[in-house]
Formats: sequence, C-alpha cells, structure tokens
Amino acid sequence: MKLEKPNPKFISKILSKYYQNEGDLNDKLLLLFKTLNSNKDKYEVLIKVAALNQIYATSISNINPVVNQIIKESNSLNITQRSSVVDYKIFADKISHVKWKNNKGEYFERNYLSFSSKYVHFISEYKTPIYDSYIWILIKGYLGQMNDEKISFKSPENLNEFYATFESFRKSFCLENYSYYELDKFLWQYGKNLTIKIQSELFVNIDQAKAELKKRIRKN
Repeated sequence: MKLEKPNPKFISKILSKYYQNEGDLNDKLLLLFKTLNSNKDKYEVLIKVAALNQIYATSISNINPVVNQIIKESNSLNITQRSSVVDYKIFADKISHVKWKNNKGEYFERNYLSFSSKYVHFISEYKTPIYDSYIWILIKGYLGQMNDEKISFKSPENLNEFYATFESFRKSFCLENYSYYELDKFLWQYGKNLTIKIQSELFVNIDQAKAELKKRIRKN
C-alpha cells in the first residue's frame, strides 16, 4: 500500500472529514484547560486528567499517581500556559512515567505516553502534537516509503523520540506551513480511515486491522 502524498489538496480533504466527524470536542476540552489553568492545584489537575482519560480512553486505571506526578513536575519546571514548546516537550516526557504502591504494598510502574502527550497538547494550546497509534503508524510509514527503507513500527522509547520523528515527517514533506494541530488531526483521521476500511474488508477488530495496515504499508 502506497500512502497518498500529503499535499494541500489531500490534507484539506482529510481535515474536512475530521471536523465533520469530531465537531468542536477539542475546543471544548481546550476551554476546560484554559479555565482550570493550574497544573499545581490538585483538584484542577484531577478534573483535567479524569476528563482526558474518560474521553480519549487512555487506559489509566489509577489517576491519583498521575495527578501527583503532574503536580510534582509542574512545581519543578514551573510549567504555565506561557512556557516554551521545548519546556512543554520536556514536561510531557517527565509526566508520562508514573510509579506508585497500592495499600497492599504492591509496586506499579507505567509509561503513559499517549496520555501525557494529550495533556500537554491542551495545556500548550495545541503547540505540541499528540502521540497516538494511528499517527505513529502514518509518520513511520510515510518516512519509510519516502526513503525506501525498512519500516519499523516499534513504539517510541519516549516522547522526545516521537516529537523528533514527527518533526522529521513535517520537514521531509515540506509541511512547515501547517500547524502541529492540523498535521496531528490529518494523520489521525487518515490512519483511522485506512483502519476502518480494512476492518470492513476483513471483518476483523481494530487491533487486527492496525496490524494489517502496518503489513500493507511495509509491502509497498
């Protein structure tokens, strides 16, 4: 499968589909983050984490350690709505790693890359892209096909790797005139479209469809 070239006409077509399907959900979430703009107040952070976890199904079973990690790192880095993009990216990586013990003394450790990228996406007011499986498959596929090299879809070790890969995609296809938000939504919607098409063809679940999408991109 050859991915369609991300030219202005195609990007516009996919973005129109995204806005038609998703409406103003992101704008509503951004309003929440602007209203509850503290990353140090426990209850404001708690509400924002709970909202993202519920709406985007980020699979966080215990949000309290995540809230504590955000407050801790926000105090350390002094993250605000006026922070630089570089600081936002550093913050995103730091809040993705969460460790805690339950009341039985059992130890847990998680790396919530997708969640932390979403949280920072909103506190930065869309200045950073979101890490998502659709987006990762597409940018790795585009870069691999462009350079005619073996494509690996191995998840990034951290968000710094994701941001670097996203920026490489943006520059390689001369898409600097597009915002991170626009490219983020274009990649997500295009990846979702391809996955849904495979699901309808093969009558498989979403994870199987994503695996098939990777296989088809590699075979190009």
